[in-house]
Amino acid sequence: MNFSLPRLALEPAFAYISKMTSVEIIEEIKRLPRAEQDRVIDFVRQAGVIRPLTPDELGQLAKEMAETKDPAEADRLQSEIIRGFYGGRVDA
Repeated sequence: MNFSLPRLALEPAFAYISKMTSVEIIEEIKRLPRAEQDRVIDFVRQAGVIRPLTPDELGQLAKEMAETKDPAEADRLQSEIIRGFYGGRVDA
């Protein structure tokens, strides 16, 4: 078995942040043990729930909501806009 530590574990944080692409980061995450992958997944879920959207992101969602003919999609987009504006879960 060829086991090597992920590159992220071997380099100081400042050394790889500006050098790695998102694809490389994803590949590194795939090499992590399952427990560490679960921690990354939890982090991403929480970051997506907490982070407010930028004005451009909110504007794009509003445009999509205005253009959709599907009421269910309009409701979903409206919930995303509310979540994105306040930066939290809609049902919180």
